[in-house]
Amino acid sequence: MAEIVAGIAASHVPFLAMHPQFEMAEEGQRTRVVAGFGEARKLLEQVRPDVLVIFSTDHFDRCFYNNLPPFLVGIGEEAEGPVNEWLRIPKVKLKLASDLGYFIVSEGLDNGVDFALSQELPLDHAEVVPLSYLTPQWNIPIVPIVVNAFAPPMPSLKRCWQVGAFVGEVIRRWPQQKRVAVIGTGGISHWVGPPETGRVNAEFDRWFLQCLVDGRSGEVIETYKKAEDLEKVAGNGGQEIRDWLAVAGAMPPTLTPRVLAYEPIPQWATGTGVMAWA
Repeated sequence: MAEIVAGIAASHVPFLAMHPQFEMAEEGQRTRVVAGFGEARKLLEQVRPDVLVIFSTDHFDRCFYNNLPPFLVGIGEEAEGPVNEWLRIPKVKLKLASDLGYFIVSEGLDNGVDFALSQELPLDHAEVVPLSYLTPQWNIPIVPIVVNAFAPPMPSLKRCWQVGAFVGEVIRRWPQQKRVAVIGTGGISHWVGPPETGRVNAEFDRWFLQCLVDGRSGEVIETYKKAEDLEKVAGNGGQEIRDWLAVAGAMPPTLTPRVLAYEPIPQWATGTGVMAWA
């Protein structure tokens, strides 16, 4: 059977990979964020995963109102990105771990989680930006799971945690002797679109991170049952904490969470964080 060897949750703010926008943040802040990603990368190098399962978000560049699934699994041989033409970083091709992807989808269909699937899923900055720091050699196959955290109706925070827990169970009964790391990307607090672009709620971000460290995902879920309540305090971009909660749900109790970096960076228009379960 497969084993979950680590979890990582991190912001996917595009400015992490864009210049001169990267330098807009204060030097100390960007140094600490990059150091946090560096710790996460070292963790992956230590645990040597064979596959990365990555929960991420769409930004109306792969899905739209004519086809907006709550959970979409990418399968096929490979995926290329970023699809975002405005993100001027080199495109990459990543091998997909389709055997695990198919297994997750089929197990879902047999057990009440109806995943959508795509054999032609391009990569978004939600995957490419954090992976450029975590796996810069692009040598680990991935299973991308796109969570709708962009446009209503969105799956509830509770459902995202439940689906993460289900995926964790499926990974552990996958009949291959593989080592798997689970990654979630997005957030934390940020407002996309005027007039509030650049706003960051550091108080919310630190509370949310502490909840995950303390194993209190249920408190987050109960506090923000409604998406509109979450948006009031964390912005429309804060809906992406769904991906972090999915990772938290997938983690076995043997792995301990800790925050590797957090900085409220209005110049990047995002509360930027990195945490790991190891």
